[in-house]
Amino acid sequence: MIWLASFPRSGNTFFRNILYQVYGLESSTFHRDPQYPVIDNYQDYPFVKTHLLPADIVPNDPGIKKVYLVRDGRDALVSMAHHKKDIIKPGTDFYNNLLESILGWEDADFAGWSENVRQWVAAADLVIKYEDLIADPLREVERLRQITDLPDPDAGRLPTFEKLKFGNPKYGGERGRQDRAFRRGKSGGWQEEMPPELQQLFWELHGEAMELAGYGKAPAKRSRPYRVLMEADKILAEQMDGVKRYQEELIFGFLAFQSRLPGKWQIDFLLRDKIVSIAEAVQTIQEQRVKTRGLRPKEGIPSNVYGYERLLLQFKARLKLWLPKAVYDPLSRFYRELPVRDALRYIRTSVAWRKLKQLDVVTEAAHDLVHIPLPQNYYFASRFEAPAVVTVHDLTHKYFPDFHEKDNSKLGERGMRFIEQKAAHVIAVSQSTKRDLCKDYDYPPERATVVYEAADKQWFRPMRDAEALQAAREKYGLPDRPYLVSLSTIEPRKNLKNTIAAFLRFKEQQPDADLAMVICGRRGWKVGAMLDPEHPHAQDIHFTGYVDEKELPVLISNAIGLCYVAHYEGFGLPPLEAMQCGRPVIYGNNSAMIEVVGEAGLPADSNDVADIAAQIAKLVGDEALQQTLAERALQRAHQFSWLRAAFETLLVYEKVIQHEGSDHR
Repeated sequence: MIWLASFPRSGNTFFRNILYQVYGLESSTFHRDPQYPVIDNYQDYPFVKTHLLPADIVPNDPGIKKVYLVRDGRDALVSMAHHKKDIIKPGTDFYNNLLESILGWEDADFAGWSENVRQWVAAADLVIKYEDLIADPLREVERLRQITDLPDPDAGRLPTFEKLKFGNPKYGGERGRQDRAFRRGKSGGWQEEMPPELQQLFWELHGEAMELAGYGKAPAKRSRPYRVLMEADKILAEQMDGVKRYQEELIFGFLAFQSRLPGKWQIDFLLRDKIVSIAEAVQTIQEQRVKTRGLRPKEGIPSNVYGYERLLLQFKARLKLWLPKAVYDPLSRFYRELPVRDALRYIRTSVAWRKLKQLDVVTEAAHDLVHIPLPQNYYFASRFEAPAVVTVHDLTHKYFPDFHEKDNSKLGERGMRFIEQKAAHVIAVSQSTKRDLCKDYDYPPERATVVYEAADKQWFRPMRDAEALQAAREKYGLPDRPYLVSLSTIEPRKNLKNTIAAFLRFKEQQPDADLAMVICGRRGWKVGAMLDPEHPHAQDIHFTGYVDEKELPVLISNAIGLCYVAHYEGFGLPPLEAMQCGRPVIYGNNSAMIEVVGEAGLPADSNDVADIAAQIAKLVGDEALQQTLAERALQRAHQFSWLRAAFETLLVYEKVIQHEGSDHR
């Protein structure tokens, strides 16, 4: 036997069909795909195809000859991205697939293109280029005579890619579709489909292997990495919210890039009075997740508040217990009017800065850029002189000040002034947020870049397991009935009041409809009485309170749909999380929700109870529409990726550092 090795999508199957049709030589395969078991006698064939690394093949006998087919990595990875989109995971996004392929995100068995090439070029007795094979198939296959005997060829039976793709080939059509193995059969197609930023990433990661395989010269390496400092106090918070999720997912994405490109990126994180590496930040996140997973959020003082601030909050809590309400409330209002919180922030940042200076980690050249992931946290990094990037999630502090605590609104506005004074580059999480920023603050559009958020694919996916659903129903006291789900912190901006009113109106109009509403989310502030317990359909609405992250996708996946008719969203993670679970969304026809959900849901006027009720009736009453919207939801959700968000954020860093000139300090 002879090994026919290659990275996937590099012409191996084409080669096997030539051997069969022109020379009458059959071949088998060796792989680790549990869905398609390897045949018992695969070693009895004259040729055995594999994509595995040399150390993983069986038998691993150095006496067995090895042929390696290599293809320009750009073409191979573009082809892999299409194959995943069309066949492996239908409906996934080509750009996101290509980014993952370039990083070797899911190629554990093949070790990524570069490593596959490095190991097999060293191990192979014969290396054949895909491009040469396409140009003159017979000439390249005849090169096998250097290592083995071949029968005389029947050149008249030489197959073409078109015949193999649309015909009935011996190899490549075994699993029911001939086009699994044959797409275009050309070289250089990457020029039409690989965007410039991905070309740059490809060369940074695979330049040395490209040079080894004879496809060009590797780019010169940087003399030192770009050094970025991200303010990261949010990762210490106990309760999960959108900003904490945003920061955690970016950090995990950054790790993927920095670990592969340590010479290009050094990303550190500011945790109040210390600066930690990305490895330490990831460890902190994981420890925090273990500590809080499965626990309902606690009332009281958060664990990331310590020192004199904790003592002050403990003193306030005791006063609230000791003093009569008639005395405590006026004192509390008076306290909030005083600049106490501003003074505490000043003390906090001064103490933190002094500690950082003592540790000698703050110098003029320590970092090329500072990233503040929330405008309200500007004061953490305000003393750093490096250029700044600030993420703006929304402008609710300006548009809906009544939906915020006074101090938070004030901090939000100060953060926006910091952005203007610092001439910081803004990352907006949606086009809607960017438009709002440029309109209401007259901010230059060229200093703002849209980087979409995403939903966690590990947790939010279709989960229709009946036992898991029954367990969740029992845990949260839910009836065994069809239901709509609503997911949000219970606070005014989320518009649950109108959502509940719309559901009750629907029930009044269709009293025989067997439908419940399940409202998942911790209790926020300014809640008030949203539901009259005496209403005849009040028993059809169920408040679960906080839902554990492992059960939330189960409740969403088994709902008819999600009702999320918020008044305003900078992005709207809950709708995307529902879409990723394959559920349609009734959403507020405003702000970023329009661009996130689009045709995967039904828009409603957040101020119009009748409109929301009508959309509920439309969705509930049409199973075909439910199915159509569910399919659109999954397809739309595939376009968002945290890995892509991290990559695009790094592109912003690189652009700002280069334009600000700090790279040459």
